[in-house]
Amino acid sequence: MNSHKVILHGTLIDGTGAAPVADSAIVVRGKCIEAVGRAGVTPIPADAEVIDATGKTVMPGIIEGHAHVGGDARAQKVLRLSLQRGITTVCSVAANPPGLALRDAIDSGDVRGCARLLAGSIVSCTNGHVTYRTADGPWEVRKAVREMVKAGSDFIKTAASGGFWGRHEGCSSPNYTPEELTALVEEAHAWGVPVVVHCHTQPGLSYCIDAGVDQIHHGAFIDEAAVHGIRDKGLFYMPTLAVTCQRNIEALSDQPWQTREMQQAQPGHREGVRLAHSLGVKIAVGCDYPGTPRTWRVGDRTLHELQELVQCGLTPMEAIVAATRTNAIAYRRINELGTIEPGKRADLLVVAGNPAEDVGILYDAANIRLVMKDGAVEVTEAEYQPHYRTREELG
Repeated sequence: MNSHKVILHGTLIDGTGAAPVADSAIVVRGKCIEAVGRAGVTPIPADAEVIDATGKTVMPGIIEGHAHVGGDARAQKVLRLSLQRGITTVCSVAANPPGLALRDAIDSGDVRGCARLLAGSIVSCTNGHVTYRTADGPWEVRKAVREMVKAGSDFIKTAASGGFWGRHEGCSSPNYTPEELTALVEEAHAWGVPVVVHCHTQPGLSYCIDAGVDQIHHGAFIDEAAVHGIRDKGLFYMPTLAVTCQRNIEALSDQPWQTREMQQAQPGHREGVRLAHSLGVKIAVGCDYPGTPRTWRVGDRTLHELQELVQCGLTPMEAIVAATRTNAIAYRRINELGTIEPGKRADLLVVAGNPAEDVGILYDAANIRLVMKDGAVEVTEAEYQPHYRTREELG
């Protein structure tokens, strides 16, 4: 068995935001990238298995930053299908202990053919938007965070406002108080674990900013003050525009308690992202993955999110960086994930076409010609799957 693989002659998008490199060479040894450069200049080991990417683009595997994946058989199916769509890492905000076990099984190789799982655990208030480990009051919150860190959670997820889905709540429903949220953040950071917060509107957005959370997700009713606060504190904003997109609203038309507020939020949500982009806010990519199967096939929603971000002013290259390098930084994995650079995990895609010119080509499954994760080729020349609708079919 060859110890090296080399991907030759493709146009390289390395995920850093640098200009694409034509006629590239990426040398992979084991699970990691050994060398990156131009073909004809970069040394190629004599025994290397050569993968010809002529006429195609090579880019980092996509990282989905806001998923709901547990630890059961369905979760494994979602993670397997994710690889087919070029999503090599899935960050589950609701993995909890079952998901932690699945993460470990994937990492050990006992469960194969799945996207990598970064597993978060929920700590939330009584009657909160998210549920798993309920804790009220600063000291009980601290105890709950310690329990989840001890269990092996990669990050802690909580909520600072209500959400769309519950009949009992609205986006302005209160969740954690400033005192509780500050205690949660302090405790998580004391153990070296980042904090991800569901929040749609004020005053929860200000609570998040003042507490110094790492990532604010959603912000469907985000205001100018919050955008400036996120920028000034250097936080990550993951807008999950797919939640309030028209396609999602139509899919939930029989649930008016959700769609009323989604429709109200739709224009302002996008204006908030445009402002965030113009101010240089660190925008990350996630979408409440994988979404309702009524309209979203596994993988659809993440790749749709990239197109939504471009419509809000990001260039295609900026959207790609957001879904690779920025997500890796946000989850504190940039030392191993997110870019095609020596020493990083060999998670990469070979794609027909140039997504730096049209990020929408990533949506069509037929354009994903090869998926490599940890140096292993997981998908090759994927046959077009007719149950995935193209952009043309969606209209």
